[in-house]
Amino acid sequence: MSVKCRDIMWMMEDMAPAKYAEQWDNPGLNIGDPDADINKILVALDATENVIDEAIAKGADMIITHHPLLFHAVKKINYNMPDGRKIMKLIKNNINLFAAHTNLDAAKGGTNDRLADIIGLKDTSVLSEGQFDEIGIGRVGIIDGDTTMGMLAVKIKEGLGLDAVRVTGNLSRKVKKVALCTGTGAEFIDDAVKAKCDVYITSDIKYHEAMDAVDKDICLIDATHYATENIIVPVIADYLRQKLENRSIDDIEIIESEVDGQTFTHI
Repeated sequence: MSVKCRDIMWMMEDMAPAKYAEQWDNPGLNIGDPDADINKILVALDATENVIDEAIAKGADMIITHHPLLFHAVKKINYNMPDGRKIMKLIKNNINLFAAHTNLDAAKGGTNDRLADIIGLKDTSVLSEGQFDEIGIGRVGIIDGDTTMGMLAVKIKEGLGLDAVRVTGNLSRKVKKVALCTGTGAEFIDDAVKAKCDVYITSDIKYHEAMDAVDKDICLIDATHYATENIIVPVIADYLRQKLENRSIDDIEIIESEVDGQTFTHI
């Protein structure tokens, strides 16, 4: 049974409706043809050049990422520039590129819910609500047991496969109420404070943002942008496999990128 790019687009729309995306975002089909036949899909966090090369090498005709390649209007496509090379490779190799970004962050079962599951949060709710009921960025929940900051930090580090996480606050402090936001989330520190959380988990925290959190008596765990969001890759892949199986389609291969996109290395 032939599967078109638009069929996969609709499956992704069911998972993460585009209406949930932030206004500045650019989810959806960034590059490609909705009527193109799809035989193999590569799922990744970012459409880096290494990921695109991987898709070419493995014969994928569609890449689904969390982060869009194109955020702003394209005024020039220069093959000597990184984005120009990426666009050129995608078009020359007939690879469609689709992204589900802040809409997937907000959606139920998306990036934030996945991180909450890894941590083991109970009774979760939305940290920063959007225009739709019970849909929004971040999550707030309760962690069971007699847990300290140090214990939670280790749990996150091991759960995300990291060598280290950045932490502010007393490692011996008992924590019960936890807020989180995958990816860059310093702008929601005040929401976590307002929710009376003991700790806020996110990434890309700057020095003065951390100082401000210390003054507001909330602990922080910075678990890196990549690690807090790459956890959605297998979720997307499994979701698509199930959707295709439900339609008795077994000739579409869904593969997960093997490219390590972690930008920073601890030495």
